[in-house]
Amino acid sequence: MLPRTENQHRGAATPRLLRRLNAGLVLDALRESGPLRVTELAGRTDLSRPTVDAVVDDLVRLGWIDEVAELDLGARPRRGRPARRLEFRASAGHVAAVDIGEHKVRAAVADLSGEIVAERRVDLDPDLSGRERLAAVRSTARATLKAAGSDHGGLLGACVGCTGGMDAATGAVLFTSAFPGVEPLNLRTALGRTFHCPILVENDCNLAVLGERWLGVAQGIDDVICVLAGERMGAGIVVGGQLVRGHAGTAGEMPFLGAYEQETGSEGIAELLRRLGGGDAEAVFAAARAGEPEAVELVEQSVRFAGRAIVTMALVLNPELVVIGGGVADAGDALVEPMRRHLEQMVRLPPRLEASVLGARGPLLGAVRHALDDVETRLLDGLAQTA
Repeated sequence: MLPRTENQHRGAATPRLLRRLNAGLVLDALRESGPLRVTELAGRTDLSRPTVDAVVDDLVRLGWIDEVAELDLGARPRRGRPARRLEFRASAGHVAAVDIGEHKVRAAVADLSGEIVAERRVDLDPDLSGRERLAAVRSTARATLKAAGSDHGGLLGACVGCTGGMDAATGAVLFTSAFPGVEPLNLRTALGRTFHCPILVENDCNLAVLGERWLGVAQGIDDVICVLAGERMGAGIVVGGQLVRGHAGTAGEMPFLGAYEQETGSEGIAELLRRLGGGDAEAVFAAARAGEPEAVELVEQSVRFAGRAIVTMALVLNPELVVIGGGVADAGDALVEPMRRHLEQMVRLPPRLEASVLGARGPLLGAVRHALDDVETRLLDGLAQTA
């Protein structure tokens, strides 16, 4: 975001919008830089000192920042009113995040700086019914909240990610393989009693690309695609810094290893996974690295399927970067190098292709970021309404 001066604000915004924008600038400065005096905040935000003082009063009252003591360390006492020194109060509340897949559920609780304070992963038995899976999601979330000490309050927001098509506006699941036989399903309603706070529902691939832009290899990049590769294939797409969901919220949903199973019948990925002792796509790539012939064949076939999809998206969307995420990101060069060669052969100006450093945790971390952004948006909107 380009820096904005107070005069620019005045020329284009109402007093309520100004109050919101100014509070956002102060919060950003304190999060990025740690404790600052009012004069330092004024310099970093291009706001006047009286404006910063007013914003600080609001944010202290709401509990999002604290006044902290100066560390003089032997300096002479100063005359007059001591300088105000402020810091962002990360402990003012928590957000929860859940990532629901076909084979596992992950949950985390983070403070307002994004620091993870509790995290759980539970593997799901493939024979569980949809309702049993939903019960497992609830119990995993509750255990994580308890571990974080947020089971009795202090939770300001939550974000739930799931495979398949999600209606982000209503929380309804349009389609998913994570909850077989449970239709219709609204995750916002289903988890309302677990979280007791505003809940966002989002596709896991969309959350993965948010996670990559926050903490992964896509930081600072506004045109990026994050491909989650596993038993299915999906992509989170950001164009011009904006998440692309599509008309019905299902942009980027594509088949992946399932296409191989369709070609090979009952001896496809499901049978291979059973003979490997269960698990998911990560087990297949681990077996391929160990030289298991059928796993190697499956990986090679998967690279061809994924490569076609990535080439198509690169030609249509012209991203700067394509990130290979999900559990298969751990395959590293064994997966990325063949795809990179294929991309360079088929696209005149190919994007960079990188394996995610977040791996299978990408959607979970993206859910944390999405929840934090929503909490701050609601805070600032509420502050503007009191102007």
